[in-house]
This record gives sequence, structure tokens and C-alpha cells, in this order.
Amino acid sequence: MEHFGSFVTLAAIPYFIGFLALCFWWRWWLLVPAGLVAAVLAKVEYASFNSSDGAGAAFGIILVIFAMIGAASGFVASGVVVIGRMTRLRALRAVYVLPVVFILGFGSFFAVTWTQQKIREARYAPPSAACLDNLHPARIAGVAVAIPVAPGILLYGDGMSDGHYILWSNPHARAFCTEADGGSATLKSVSSCWMAVRRGEKWRPNDRSARARNLSIRGQRWLVT
Repeated sequence: MEHFGSFVTLAAIPYFIGFLALCFWWRWWLLVPAGLVAAVLAKVEYASFNSSDGAGAAFGIILVIFAMIGAASGFVASGVVVIGRMTRLRALRAVYVLPVVFILGFGSFFAVTWTQQKIREARYAPPSAACLDNLHPARIAGVAVAIPVAPGILLYGDGMSDGHYILWSNPHARAFCTEADGGSATLKSVSSCWMAVRRGEKWRPNDRSARARNLSIRGQRWLVT
């Protein structure tokens, strides 16, 4: 939390400068050229830091990004104030608009970052225990099979969005479980990273090491090793 506070303080300085540079242009004929100049300067500075190396370049990119966000927020604030003056709406007076846009603009970066992180976590979340522990029905060339979610197994299927499932990938494993348990998994072939196969091993659903290597075809148990 201490590091987050330091980061917010560091980011607030260029954001405030960028916001201050464009939040008081309350004439369209002044605001538009000022916004264009600020956009060009931001692009040049960002390209300059992005082509540099080292920790200093990363630090500079952070400063430029927050200065750009601040300038964009200031531009929006000025635009809203101009609209308020044209329409004579008291709610769009500068005394109300500037602090609201300042806060929302600064918080937008953290809100977007937090949302992206949650989306990424949801996308790569591990499969459920039922998905990992159970065998899942499918058909290969008209033959009923039962397939576990196991590392090393690659499924090629008909009607699948990506054409295949890589069962050591969390998104693929969850998608396969959903399709198989819904009764619509039709496969062309199953391949494995392990080539040796022996027969007769019993399936133990609660044994995770066995679960990760077991494949059931036509009611018979096969262990992929």
C-alpha cells in the first residue's frame, strides 16, 4: 500500500501539469489549436522515451502517460465548460466541471487497469474441481470416449471455435469441459505429448496425479505415460 501511495503521488504531478495546461481554454478557437499542439508534443515525447533504454525510459514513459491523461482531461473539461457557456447551463459551470473532470480523469487510469486485471484473471482462471477431476464425454469418428483434463493432451475437433483444445491451457480446459458436458464435443483426433501407452491402470478420481494421465476409451482404462 505504501508503494501504491508513492506511485499515486508520482503520477499526480505530471497529471496535474497536463490538466492545468488545457483546462482554462474556454474558447473553441483557442481550445482546438491548443489540443492539437498538445497531442503532437505528447506523441513526440512518448516516441522519444519509447525508443530509449533502461529504467529511466520506463520512468519517463510513466510521466508522459499521466501528462497525456491530464492534458486530455483538461481538454475535456474546457470543452464541457465551453458547452455550458453556450447553453447557459449552471451545472456546467467551471467551478463544478473542473474538479469533477480532474478526479474522474485521474481515476480513469486506475479503473481501466483494475478492470483489465480482473478480465485477465477471469480469462486465465483455473478450471473447476469438477472439470479437473471428472472424465468428459466426447465422440471421435463416431466412437464414444471419455477424456480427462490432462496436461499433454491436444484435441482436434469439429465445430470448435479455434479448431482445437490444448488441455494444459486454463481457457481451453474450461471451454472443453463446458462443451463436452453439454454433449456437443465431436473430435477428429486426440494427440498426446507422451507416446508410450499401457493398459489396465485403474482410475482414481480423487488422485490428482492419476487424473492428469488417465484416458478412457470404449469403457476401457488407458494410462498415457
